[in-house]
Amino acid sequence: MERGLTTLDKYIGIDIGGTTIKFAVVADNGTIEKKWHINTDTENNGQNIMAAIVDSVKYNIDRHSPEYKGIGVGVPGPVENGVVTQAVNLGWGSTPVQTLLEDKLGLTTAVVNDANAAALGELWQGSKNRVNDLLFVTLGTGVGGGVVVDGKILNGSHSAGGEIGHIPVQSDQQRICGCGNINCLETYTSASGMITTMNDLIKDTEMAKVNNAKEIFDRARKNDTYAKETITRTINCLASAIAGIINTIDPQEIVIGGGVAEAGDIFLKPLKTEINTHAFPRIKNNFNLRKATLGNDAGVLGAVYQSMQSR
Repeated sequence: MERGLTTLDKYIGIDIGGTTIKFAVVADNGTIEKKWHINTDTENNGQNIMAAIVDSVKYNIDRHSPEYKGIGVGVPGPVENGVVTQAVNLGWGSTPVQTLLEDKLGLTTAVVNDANAAALGELWQGSKNRVNDLLFVTLGTGVGGGVVVDGKILNGSHSAGGEIGHIPVQSDQQRICGCGNINCLETYTSASGMITTMNDLIKDTEMAKVNNAKEIFDRARKNDTYAKETITRTINCLASAIAGIINTIDPQEIVIGGGVAEAGDIFLKPLKTEINTHAFPRIKNNFNLRKATLGNDAGVLGAVYQSMQSR
């Protein structure tokens, strides 16, 4: 090695999903040096998942190299002290992910909820300016998110911090959430919630029902009254919830991810305006709201960031 050159520390990022497990070798400056993935084997309650992860890491990297300093893992479930307490999509009950990987791979391992990992990834590599306080909201089939305060995830005493989708909504309707409660935020502001709202509005008309959120935004761009009303109702509901959070934690940045965010300015611009109508005066207009930028890399990057913080 030439004098004056230094070798970057490297980490392994793992993002466990219900369909695919994504891996990456990430340098401590955030550069992704290698990526690969395997299918998630959820048969027999996911009992083969951890062995498959270990085999894949052993095959793809020299984990004994001194450049490798740790592993970060994002998982779709609550995490307490390195243990995944439950991961329904994987078929897991309590699973000691940290201990299993440390024993098999010999590298210090940090485990974090997958939505929290995405939040950390956006904080570390998605923001243009240095950010320490961030609210991440993902709008897909459901509504998830993560809260970062002073650069660290707010996990909560029951590992349920950042469960934004389950903020209660006041409504004359009754929509049953997957968690069992009535009128959670995600029943109104997720893609599924938007579809329900739109189809309720047009049920007494001859208009064709919508099947996805993209159809709603496409119709709104063509000045469809019902689509525009659906978006307005969704934004009003979401903005009220987000304002409540930011009035509590006062973040520098709000990041919106998931499929609904792909609509872009037709959704994000009026959302920011509506949030500002509810924001505390010192917070109003003093935060950045943007679309998530890291895509499928957010989880592995955030998992690595968690690993770096845990050293």
